[in-house]
Amino acid sequence: MTEKPHNDADALLDGIDKTLSDFKTKAYEAKKSYDQSDLGRAHRELSMLGRFWSQFVRSCGWIYLTLIAPVTWRLYRFVRWAFARYRALWARCVYTKDAYGDPQFSKARGGIMILATIVACYLVYGAATVAATLPWYLATVRHDEQLYLSNSQNLSSSQTDGLETHEVYGCETLPCTDQNTVTFRVRSTWFNEIWSVLHHGALFYPGYVAAAVSPVLNRCIITSYGIRRKFLVRTWELYPDLVQVECMPTDAAGGKDGKDGKDGKDGKVIDNKDYR
Repeated sequence: MTEKPHNDADALLDGIDKTLSDFKTKAYEAKKSYDQSDLGRAHRELSMLGRFWSQFVRSCGWIYLTLIAPVTWRLYRFVRWAFARYRALWARCVYTKDAYGDPQFSKARGGIMILATIVACYLVYGAATVAATLPWYLATVRHDEQLYLSNSQNLSSSQTDGLETHEVYGCETLPCTDQNTVTFRVRSTWFNEIWSVLHHGALFYPGYVAAAVSPVLNRCIITSYGIRRKFLVRTWELYPDLVQVECMPTDAAGGKDGKDGKDGKDGKVIDNKDYR
C-alpha cells in the first residue's frame, strides 16, 4: 500500500529529469545552430565590437582624467589669467581723455598696441625656443671634432618653407661606410643666431657655413650639437646642428699629413662677422 505512491513519485521525477534533459539538449542544439549561422556570427562580432569600444572609451576617459585634465586645467587657468591681465593693459593703453576728462578710444593707440603685442609674442617665442634648446646644446655639444665632409645641399626652397637650411654630408672615419656616415643640418634658428653673436659677434649665416664644405672629400674641424642616431633622423627628423666648420680638401697641400685643420691652422673658420 505504501510502495506504489513511492514508485509513482520516482517515475514523475524521472520524467521531469528527462524533460529537462531534452529541453537542455534542444536549447544547446538551437544555440549551436544559431552561433554557426550568419546571423549568429554577426551578432557575436557586434557584441565584441561594442564591448571593445566601451572599454576603449572608458580607458580614454581614465587617461584624460588622470594625465591630461590636470595639465589642461592649469593651462586653461593660466590662459584666463594672462588674458585678463592683457585686457587690463589694453584698457590702460588705448584710451585717452577728452576735453571733459572722459575716456575715449584711440584707434592709433589700439593699432600700436596690436603691433606691440605681435612683437612681444615673437620675442617670447624666441626666448622659449632658446630656453628649450640650451639644455639640449649643453648635453650634446661637441667642440673641435674632426670629421670628413664631402658635400652640402640647399634645402631652403623645397623642404623648409622659405627658411634657409642646408644639409651637410660626411663620415666620422675613413673609409666612409653606411655605419659611420652622418648628416648635419645648418639652419638659422634663434639659438644658432645667439650662439653666433656670442662667438663671432654677428648673425648666423647658414649658406656661408655650408659653403666651407667643397664638393670633394674634406678633413674638417667642426662644432656641432645634437644626437647622431639614424633612427631619430629618419623617424623624427632630429638632425644634429652644425654651427661652425673649418675644412681643407684631403688632396690639398698639408691635407694628408695632419697639418691642416686645428693643428696647422691652414684652413679658415667661417667667421660670420666677415659678411656683415
